[in-house]
Amino acid sequence: MPPFQQLLIPAPILAEAIDHARSELPRECCGLLAGTRDGRVVRRFPIRNDRMSETEYATNPRDLLDAMKAMRADGLEPLAIYHSHPASAPIPSKKDVADNTWGETVVHLIVGLAGPEPQVRAWWLGEYEFREAEWMVA
Repeated sequence: MPPFQQLLIPAPILAEAIDHARSELPRECCGLLAGTRDGRVVRRFPIRNDRMSETEYATNPRDLLDAMKAMRADGLEPLAIYHSHPASAPIPSKKDVADNTWGETVVHLIVGLAGPEPQVRAWWLGEYEFREAEWMVA
């Protein structure tokens, strides 16, 4: 059972995540969105992609640890993982589902950059499947 009903992302934080995705082209980017248990995002943590790949990502362990420490210090929860699909739609790939170690504790926000304008969609990833998550710019 997901921990919250809807992910609420402030417009400036969403813009930062999209800018991060564009800045890493042609590679995928990744990061975390943190906030309160009701699903309100208040902070973004860019994470280095150790795979430096155009089709997959691996979060840098040091960046992830630093982000988790900062969240704990600020009383925040990890709410979403974001990453980009530089040349495809913002739909989870088989690799995204297979590599998910968070279960349904966080939303997976994907920034698709294949078209003229970025597309952003959010997903709950299960062990073998995924379903769309509710989110909005707040």
